[in-house]
Amino acid sequence: MGDKWEVDRRRAAVERWLIVHGDALYRYAFLQLRHRESAEDAVQETLLGALRSTHPPDGRASEKTWLFAILKHKLADHARACRRSPLDQCIEPGNQNDADMNIEDIVFCDNGRWREQASWGDPVSHGEAQAFWRHLNACLWTLPGNQAEVFVLREVEGLSLQDICQITGVSTTNAYVLLHRARLALRRCLTNAGFGPDSDS
Repeated sequence: MGDKWEVDRRRAAVERWLIVHGDALYRYAFLQLRHRESAEDAVQETLLGALRSTHPPDGRASEKTWLFAILKHKLADHARACRRSPLDQCIEPGNQNDADMNIEDIVFCDNGRWREQASWGDPVSHGEAQAFWRHLNACLWTLPGNQAEVFVLREVEGLSLQDICQITGVSTTNAYVLLHRARLALRRCLTNAGFGPDSDS
């Protein structure tokens, strides 16, 4: 009887983690891996790792931070495996649907509303909106990995700086610097593309 209860309890925990944190974990994994199936696998491995963990969150970190820390370790494992593998085994096969994944999926909630209020106006027409999102997506991918990571965790996922430092292993000062540089680089990139308050668009 006790074993069945434990199995049911664990199953319920995994289902809750997936419902509450699954989308955020996937967005983060996709940003790092840039491949849908690999990101899905990383989230699955994260949930399995959390399930197997003998050190659940103990009050020092939130459940979300704990899961992101596990995901960060799974992504590091993936990177190490790629470095040890022949190059052709590490390059992910092309996926026709990967082109559909863009910054809109990261920045908007499921209901189509902003996750965070934009600091400058949205493009007016549909054509301008498509161009804006293409450019923002391209600008985001040009950020160095650590800047993109901190930016997405803070601005998209809404994590606290303390949680970001726990997940990434950087100091608070370094996180502030990375976040500032990411914002400046994105603003400069978008302004150069004709978007933002300093442009003539």
